[in-house]
Amino acid sequence: MVAVLTAACTSGGDGNGTPTPGSPTSPPPSGPVRFQPGKYGYRFGGITADLSFDASTATLEVKNASGAALAAPSLYVIDATGTRYDGTVDGGSAISDGDSATFQVTFPDEVKPRTIGLVILLFGDSNYGAFAPVPVA
Repeated sequence: MVAVLTAACTSGGDGNGTPTPGSPTSPPPSGPVRFQPGKYGYRFGGITADLSFDASTATLEVKNASGAALAAPSLYVIDATGTRYDGTVDGGSAISDGDSATFQVTFPDEVKPRTIGLVILLFGDSNYGAFAPVPVA
């Protein structure tokens, strides 16, 4: 088992941490990274979702190119204290493959762009993971 793990850890590189030719890398940021307050994005598995907050309400735009229908979306926020706040998606409905949909989401008054620590996306009972804050261009 150790030999397999050792081979897996060292294969594909030259042993000094330098990526092999053709491996995708991004240049490191050249300065501090700034984010657009209240703007979040999700990109994974053919699903694109953009979330934009205005105080305790948000607009959720979803594009589904996953190859399957998605159940109705839902969201929750974790604030800096670890408190969870569930959002209410107005008119939440399933999204067919190849379709797009826009939803209005209402959160409790305690949720404001400056208090958000983490935003989680769900479709039906399936947790799809966290949104990422959108950097300033």
